[in-house]
Amino acid sequence: MKTVKLITACLLMSASICFVAPLQAAPKPKPMPTAQERLPVGVPVPGKPGLVYSPYARGKIMDVEGFKHGTIVMCPYTARKFRVP
Repeated sequence: MKTVKLITACLLMSASICFVAPLQAAPKPKPMPTAQERLPVGVPVPGKPGLVYSPYARGKIMDVEGFKHGTIVMCPYTARKFRVP
C-alpha cells in the first residue's frame, strides 16, 4: 500500500512540476545568410590602411582604398569575389 501511495505522490509531484513550469515558444531559427554575406572578407594588412590580403591568394596584397566596408570586390589573382573589411 505504501508503494502505491509513493507512486501516486511521485506522479502528482511530476505533474505539478510540468504545469508550474512556464511554457516558452520555440526559438526562431536564424535567417539564412544571403549570398553576399557568405562571401569571405579580406584581411587588413597591419599598418597599411587601404590594403588587404586576399582570402584566396595566400600572401597576396590588394589595394581596396576608396571601397566602402562590405563592398564586393574581385581578387585579381583568382578572379573570385570577396568583401572589403
